[in-house]
Amino acid sequence: MVQGTLNDENTSGVLLQNETHATGRPGTAVCPDKRARTEPRTAVDLWVVVLAGGQGVRLQGFVRRALGTERAKQFCRFVGRRTMLRHTWDRALQLVEPARIVTIITAGQEWCLEDEAPHGVPGTVLVQPGNKETAPGVLLPLLWIARRSPTATVVVFPADHFIWEEDVFAEHVRSAVRAAGARADRVTLLGVEADAAETDYGWILPGEPLSAEPPVELSTVWGFWEKPDRETAAHLFARGCLWNTMIMAGRLEAYLGLAAAQIPWMVEPLDAVVDCVGVPGKTTAAAAIYNRILPTDFSRAILVPCAAQLMVLAARSVTWSDWGDAGRIVRTVRQFDRRPVWLPADATLDVADKI
Repeated sequence: MVQGTLNDENTSGVLLQNETHATGRPGTAVCPDKRARTEPRTAVDLWVVVLAGGQGVRLQGFVRRALGTERAKQFCRFVGRRTMLRHTWDRALQLVEPARIVTIITAGQEWCLEDEAPHGVPGTVLVQPGNKETAPGVLLPLLWIARRSPTATVVVFPADHFIWEEDVFAEHVRSAVRAAGARADRVTLLGVEADAAETDYGWILPGEPLSAEPPVELSTVWGFWEKPDRETAAHLFARGCLWNTMIMAGRLEAYLGLAAAQIPWMVEPLDAVVDCVGVPGKTTAAAAIYNRILPTDFSRAILVPCAAQLMVLAARSVTWSDWGDAGRIVRTVRQFDRRPVWLPADATLDVADKI
């Protein structure tokens, strides 16, 4: 496998591999943050995929006005000293060794990792030529892992989430990993309790209970709705449905089986892109293949039609928010009485529209 740095000439193209070794030898990136190493890691063949390739277009104006940067939100520090991506890496490091973390970003975002380098960029970074939405973003790293560990279990973490009760959340993820190991044919979604009829989230209707070991609340899935209209969201909220966090655990065969059934036209070209990783002279070919792939949303293309083949684990007692919306960022910061420099002391909840 090829090691690279952010200065390699190939990084301006398709795929960057920056493989981390736990030994911390010269020339490798290490992650020294001891907070991420306080919990025992899982013994199974486990990997983590971090989705960090979003362009942040919807939040771009807010980020520019509040933070004075053109970075996508996952590369920003809204509160404290860590970026959202660093928070996500730290969650991943509670589960796996650094070398088992695969982060996907989009070409043109490589420079955003330069600020992360002093603290270590764990594992492997894959650079997709363009943002083709979440289906290619999930499947490309899954196919890359499949070449190295075909029987692996994989947890998928989006890099733009706020989670307050990190330890509680980590235990929920471990429970999801155990559930995925017991049912190799199903992907387990993490759902959280809804507190509003949100139209920007996916919604999950839990079905029959599968776990007989409280406090684990594992169920089949009777229905999945991605970003429903206001009336449907209100109905789902009234029924006690869960918000989908887009955090998932499953065996590779489960993920790839669902993809082969629903979007087979995408799997083969993405597998061809994986063939180009680390191969000199293959950057242009990989980009040409990738550019022919249609933008596809993972939730709509796979989770909605395959609800009956999913499981959901209710992640109770967790404060979670997808920070893809300026209003949600401001509300969360105010909820926990944080005062970042970009938030006026007398700000009201509509300040997101004014910053």
